[in-house]
Amino acid sequence: MIGTKILFLEDDPLYQESIKDLLEEEHYIVETCNNGDDFLNKIYESIYDLYILDINVPKIDGFELMNLLEEYHDTTMKLVLTSRKHTLAQSFHNGCDDYLNKTTDLEELLLRIKSLIKRGYNCHEDSINITKNIIYNIFDKKIYINKRFIDIELRSLFILDYMIKKRGQYVTSAELERYTYASNSESKSDVIRYHIWNLRNKFGKDFIESKKTLGYRIKSLGIE
Repeated sequence: MIGTKILFLEDDPLYQESIKDLLEEEHYIVETCNNGDDFLNKIYESIYDLYILDINVPKIDGFELMNLLEEYHDTTMKLVLTSRKHTLAQSFHNGCDDYLNKTTDLEELLLRIKSLIKRGYNCHEDSINITKNIIYNIFDKKIYINKRFIDIELRSLFILDYMIKKRGQYVTSAELERYTYASNSESKSDVIRYHIWNLRNKFGKDFIESKKTLGYRIKSLGIE
C-alpha cells in the first residue's frame, strides 16, 4: 500500500487503537508500537513520513528517543502526543516539530498532522506542481502528467518522493540511500543510478539534473 506512513508510539492499548482507527479512516497508513525498543526496531526496518510519540512509554521514553533520532540525523517529522504535564518546553528542546495534549480535540489533531506532512514537503497544498504539467500528490504519493496517473516502480517512487521534498537542492547517492532505504536494507549507488534512469525514462531525460560532485535534483519550475 502506498501513501503517507505514520509510526505511532503509545503504550495505552485502547487509546492507541482509537487513534489508529481515526487516522486510517483518513487514509493514512499507520503502524504502532508500545515501547521505545519496539519503536527503534520499527524505524530500523522501515521509512516513515511522521512519528507520533508519547512521552511516558516503557524501556526508552519519548525524550530519549527524540535525542537518539537527533543523533541519527533522522529528519522525519515528530509530533509529541502526551498527557504528561509540563513537557511542552522539553519536547521542543529535544527536537519535536509539534506538540499536543491527549485532551486536544481530534479534529485539531488531524489538522496538525496534515500541517506537519505539508511542512515536510515545504508546501501549503495537498499537491505540488513539479512542472506545468507534472503534479505530485503528497498524501497518496501519486504523480500525474497532464492529469493522467503515472505508475512508478516502488523504490523509484521512494526516491522521487525524497527528491520532491528536497526539490531545488542536489542530493547525493549516499543521501538517497540513507533516507529512502531502511537501515536494515542493503543498497548500492549503482541501484540508485538505475532508479534515476527509470525516473528519467518516465518523465524525460531533463526531469532530473545531475552534477558529478553534487548529485541529483529535480528540475523544478518552483510552481506550487
